[in-house]
Amino acid sequence: MKRLSPFLVYLAFFLLRPSLSWSQAGMPSGARSGGNAEIIVQVRHPDGTAAPTGIHLRLEIAGGGSFLDCTTEGSGRCRFVPGGAGRYVARVKQFGYKETSVEIDLADSLLQAYATLELKPDNGTVLPDSHQGIPSVSAVDLAVPEKARAEFQKGQAALKENKLEESVFHLRKAIKFYEAFPQAYTLLGAAYLEQENWKEAEVALQRATRLDDKASDAYLALGAVFNETKQYPQAETVLLRGLALKPGAPAGHYELAKTYWFLGRWQEAAPHARKAVSSMPDVASAHALLGNILLREEDAQGALDEYHEYLRLEPFGSMAPAVRQVVEKLEKALHS
Repeated sequence: MKRLSPFLVYLAFFLLRPSLSWSQAGMPSGARSGGNAEIIVQVRHPDGTAAPTGIHLRLEIAGGGSFLDCTTEGSGRCRFVPGGAGRYVARVKQFGYKETSVEIDLADSLLQAYATLELKPDNGTVLPDSHQGIPSVSAVDLAVPEKARAEFQKGQAALKENKLEESVFHLRKAIKFYEAFPQAYTLLGAAYLEQENWKEAEVALQRATRLDDKASDAYLALGAVFNETKQYPQAETVLLRGLALKPGAPAGHYELAKTYWFLGRWQEAAPHARKAVSSMPDVASAHALLGNILLREEDAQGALDEYHEYLRLEPFGSMAPAVRQVVEKLEKALHS
């Protein structure tokens, strides 16, 4: 079976910027390890409009344990990145509102869950006359029907397992149910990228960025497509945009390092390659790229170490024969 590309290894879990990471708050003792897990909680008023910004939510391990805190964004959403699969409880903890909660079962198979909480004013507390004028959730957030969301989740799960045809099938169904669905277009583009269907991948990802100009993952995936089709100036533009929106995205740094390498700007590639290797140490091709850069920096031993790591991770990879030839020459030069 074809291995997942470095970009898809990252994107298959559809990472979104967390409000607080477990490294900041401490991993709950009841969670099973899995740093790519995500829980999205939508907070709404009884009439269905989005909650205001600044509503405080807390995510706890069901049965007690450590917790995470989050405050709602303009869309009335909170995003949590828990330590792994397990059962959780999300609670509203806001002065002027009753404490409400919802249980969330984050399954191993998907590692992503959605939940909705309703704001209930505490009648004993003086609140503003209404929530008119509070920014409401975008049409994309509120309008996505459940059947479209369900197909999206199926497509996401299939993509994670590298079942590309199945993923495309479900994601196209999600878009059929709801055409203005940027997340579905992003993952559809990623699936097409893995199928090496560059044209369809570009179309889907361009559509995602038109629907949501802050769709960081779509920009990063589009950069990967432009790299594959040797459109390096275009790749640089969209990758810089994606990394401006999500600076810590390791796949984005990997792709931008490739872009600069192919443009002959290896000095600019170097810091991005180092970030990619640091964040994705098990991605063999990132080590090979960094090895090439270290050779340009005249660090023969450093390059040799990176090439050895590539061969350890992918002894039969596509670059392995060429890497072995370089390793042999370097070892002779260093020990002569």
